[in-house]
Amino acid sequence: MILHEVGLIPILLALAGFITPIFTLFTRNRYFYSTYMLVIAVIVLLFSYKTMSAVVEGHIVVYPFGGWPPPLGITYTVDFMNGVLGLLASVLFLKISIYSFWYYGKITGYEWLTTLILLLMTGVIGCLYTGDIFNFFVMLEILCVSSYALVAFFKKRRWAIEASISYAFIGAIATTFFLFGVSFIYAAYGTLNMADIAAKAQNIPLTTMNLWSGLCIDDICFGNIALASVVSIALMLWALTFEAGLFPNNYWLPSAYTEAPTPASALFAGIVDKVGTYGVLRVMLTIFSSSSILMFKVLGISFRDLVLLILSILGMVSGYLGSLVMIIQRDVKRFLSYSTISHIGLLFIPFIGLSSNYSEEVIAKTLAAILFHSIVHALSESMLFIGLGTLATISGSRKIDDMSGYGRLYPIITLAITLGLLNLLGLAPFPGFFSKYMMFLPMIEASAYLQAISIVIISGISAVGYFRIIYLLFLPKPKNIQEKHRIVLPSILCISVALILLILGITYMIYGVYDTMVGYGKMVVSSDGVREYIMAVDIVYMKLISGGGK
Repeated sequence: MILHEVGLIPILLALAGFITPIFTLFTRNRYFYSTYMLVIAVIVLLFSYKTMSAVVEGHIVVYPFGGWPPPLGITYTVDFMNGVLGLLASVLFLKISIYSFWYYGKITGYEWLTTLILLLMTGVIGCLYTGDIFNFFVMLEILCVSSYALVAFFKKRRWAIEASISYAFIGAIATTFFLFGVSFIYAAYGTLNMADIAAKAQNIPLTTMNLWSGLCIDDICFGNIALASVVSIALMLWALTFEAGLFPNNYWLPSAYTEAPTPASALFAGIVDKVGTYGVLRVMLTIFSSSSILMFKVLGISFRDLVLLILSILGMVSGYLGSLVMIIQRDVKRFLSYSTISHIGLLFIPFIGLSSNYSEEVIAKTLAAILFHSIVHALSESMLFIGLGTLATISGSRKIDDMSGYGRLYPIITLAITLGLLNLLGLAPFPGFFSKYMMFLPMIEASAYLQAISIVIISGISAVGYFRIIYLLFLPKPKNIQEKHRIVLPSILCISVALILLILGITYMIYGVYDTMVGYGKMVVSSDGVREYIMAVDIVYMKLISGGGK
């Protein structure tokens, strides 16, 4: 199904971002820039919702840029996996746009912050929706460059510049590695289209696309296709785990998330790290699925399954590391940064359940759990960055101790913060409980008991840090009481998100969200689902060359 809105989203965001500086010639009114970003966010949300609606109806949405048929042109391809994350990104963008009406009154240079946020969202949506591996690299570069600038936004802060340089230096190496991986793919497969690569890696015959990109005969396209695939996987996954913030590629994350403006920190923790996670899922589930060329044996286990096992182990390390270091933090944004690392670990722990050793049912349950926890964590962690970031702004300090007793002064936003922390902890009836339970179940079915126990233990360790924040906000008497600030908008925004989380948890219990997520998960991970993803792009090719594309 061809849907033009899919292609319009990144174009709209990019144009809006580049046009923003022109407005500074006419106005620097902060409400203008907040309203401008809000309008763009509403349009993006409507487009992404329409895209997701089409996916829910059973379609795989495709958009060929410029009318060029795949694999010659760039094609955006959306199934349930990236459709969910694209809608999530749009929701978070809307939330940040609303928050800007208050936040822009506390800073200068908000016109440039607007530009950078719009470009960041361009990269995020582009990475999520693209069906072209090189275009993924281009969008990843846009995302990263705007992220470096956002971290250095408060350029008068020494630590902000240091954090940005560190992030940029390692990030440049990571994206270069990704480009090298793409080069190996292109050299071996003769194509950059993800569906075309997947078809060749899995020996699935295509009707038309092979006329342009060539055929694979006896597992060989150009050179040794298996070796090229292994090298490309090693290079690309190093870059993607860096963007996701997975150990050992997460040393940059606490400083970057801490020094960035609060809206940027909320987007980083909410969706930017999910881009890396999604990239790994797309590569391992669609391009190199359980029937791909990567199923050759290494040490008695297929190479693909070995990669998934290593990712799961790194997820456990990240989870334990994040939760342990989180509880000793004194800076509230560093606290949330390590909380994010812990939950990134939780997202990668179930990756072992994606192994070819297990049934499609277990794999679908695992993917559903990863996606649902991504949604739950993104909504909650981004809200906490907004809530605690607001308290840090009005207190003039990011130290947790300096916010002691603020729950008495600002009860509404502190209540929202408490509910968000309880959700991350995994307390019923919040969806954080059900998302962790969803991750726990397939680990038990897969006999991955170490991973299952780790999910519980990591949550238990995190509880120490979360309850410490709740205690300090409510029980002590406020320190250094100054004039009380008006934070009506942040309070309403945060409590609204907290209530949405609570409703989501109740909805999970009543309306069978679990079965629905698993059902759509099967559409992504099953052999028929992968074939449908490939054929959807091939059908678009036929429509375009026959003049029937609309």
